[in-house]
Amino acid sequence: MSEPSRRTFLRRTGLMAGAACLGSGGSSVRGSEDTKRPGTSSASSRRVLNPWRLEPVDLRRFIRLGAEHIYQGAIDRRRGCLPFVRFKITDPPAHCNHEYWGSPHMVGRFLDALALCSSFVSVPDDREAIDGLRNLLHGCLDNPIGLPFDTLPSPDGKKTAYMHHCREVLLALTGLWKWRKCERSRELARKLVRTIEQATRKTGSFPSQARHEEGWIKPEPNILNTTSGRLVGALVEYFHATRDDAAIDLAKRLADVNIAKTFTPDGELTDAAGTHLHSTEGTMTGLLYLGELTREKKYTEMGRALYDNGLAKWRTSWGWAKETRRHSPGRGEANNTGDFIESALVLAREYGAAYHADAERFVRNGLLASQIVETDWITQSNKADAADQVYSDIRRRARGAFAFTTPNGYHSYNTDLIGGALRALCKTCQATVMRGREHLSTHYVHLPFSHDIASVTVRSWLPRHGRLEIREGHGVVRVRLPEGADPSTVRMGPPGKLEAVKIPEPNPPGGIAGPDVRARRRVRPGIRDAVYLTLPYDHRRDWTPGPIHIEFDLLERRTREHAPGWKPLYEIDWTGNTITAMSPSEGPMALY
Repeated sequence: MSEPSRRTFLRRTGLMAGAACLGSGGSSVRGSEDTKRPGTSSASSRRVLNPWRLEPVDLRRFIRLGAEHIYQGAIDRRRGCLPFVRFKITDPPAHCNHEYWGSPHMVGRFLDALALCSSFVSVPDDREAIDGLRNLLHGCLDNPIGLPFDTLPSPDGKKTAYMHHCREVLLALTGLWKWRKCERSRELARKLVRTIEQATRKTGSFPSQARHEEGWIKPEPNILNTTSGRLVGALVEYFHATRDDAAIDLAKRLADVNIAKTFTPDGELTDAAGTHLHSTEGTMTGLLYLGELTREKKYTEMGRALYDNGLAKWRTSWGWAKETRRHSPGRGEANNTGDFIESALVLAREYGAAYHADAERFVRNGLLASQIVETDWITQSNKADAADQVYSDIRRRARGAFAFTTPNGYHSYNTDLIGGALRALCKTCQATVMRGREHLSTHYVHLPFSHDIASVTVRSWLPRHGRLEIREGHGVVRVRLPEGADPSTVRMGPPGKLEAVKIPEPNPPGGIAGPDVRARRRVRPGIRDAVYLTLPYDHRRDWTPGPIHIEFDLLERRTREHAPGWKPLYEIDWTGNTITAMSPSEGPMALY
């Protein structure tokens, strides 16, 4: 199948219809009827990487753009859809290139992301791209050893299997089974799990970070999180898809060794955790998924301790997350932000809905701000494409990617970031509306993004206006009051008949009930609380009639904060929980 044109892709996915006008505006307290848009200050009028995020956010719009980037920007159809690895777009001549770790690492990222995206957006059936990536994935396991070897030789000239990539390969095989019902992928995943079990049976960890065809290379210290720890979450996801008990036995063994050697009981990191924070944060997420599945508290408690203590110092309040413990000031990574988002979503299910506020704030600021929507700042080169470097149409190729960033600027881009970012956005979509665990007829709108996939249809005007609309819903519908809403201004009801809702004070005496039965504060010991609004409900029809509007003013504030590894004190303007301006900025394009 030939490569689809950009216009064809947009038409198929509906992205063309979702294009909105971009602009700026603001006021001191944001009312639901205010016609201005966030960010009128002179600091926010500068060109930014992604102006879309200040419009009403439907996450599917950003997911579609990311999928388009994979199909049209990140693979080389001249070479069997081999992924590009690095986009060099700040210094001319702008180009993208191939490097040895593009396959299977990026291959795994892309297929995992596309499989997840297919549940939320219409992913084009691009047979050339899907089959090319699948052939590369299956080919990396076509060896007597059974571990994923890189397609291209390593810098030492040898074919090498890096244990770091096992997670991406297993996620991709699982995704192909769920998405395309690919029996060969399921068979290879089952075999890979058993190969890993055999390699780690003696010590609960890999003998080394890599092996050549003739044997394991000399091991480096402090590799547990970067090899076996980050693999735990993929084993859990594979189990959910196949019910293969061997995966959980293996996941628990790997998790136990990582807990014992790389973390302290209160969630601080030991030297054995290594310096690659994305691997450690991926380990955190995996522990939370494992605990959620097995109901063994030692995994969820350690995941929570890492989130609240040991890893919190490596991110900001808005979700910028440092890539490594080694380099200062260093860059932030969309994959790291994605790990925190996924972890917050699990923590919300296990320890209380207040963690949803973190997930939403990290999505709106740390993740969406890093997506490359504006590209006309990139200098287009006229150089001819070469075997390993491609210069043509680089602006189109880069659009939709999720970048490495400074706290307030573009830094660089490697294509594996698109996988972790899209995974986090898809997991956020999945958690937006959920059934209650105790009462299946109750639906919770945990995250105020537009949504019409589950049994409740939501339209959100955030962050432009403080307004949510529930168009229809089966059973009781409860909606979390977003962070940054002015509680004294909450109004709810059918259009034109809104009535004020009294929001309970934090930690009210006598439990969670507030003075207004339509607003309850869900409280669990030791964490922040969250307010849920109960919509009018027709008990006879088991139906929440619609449309119901929830409106509120958005508070505006200014904060100051350091980012880990960076000296500047950043001055940040917020509307609700969305950053509208920040200073200073770095690099060729600001984020805020």
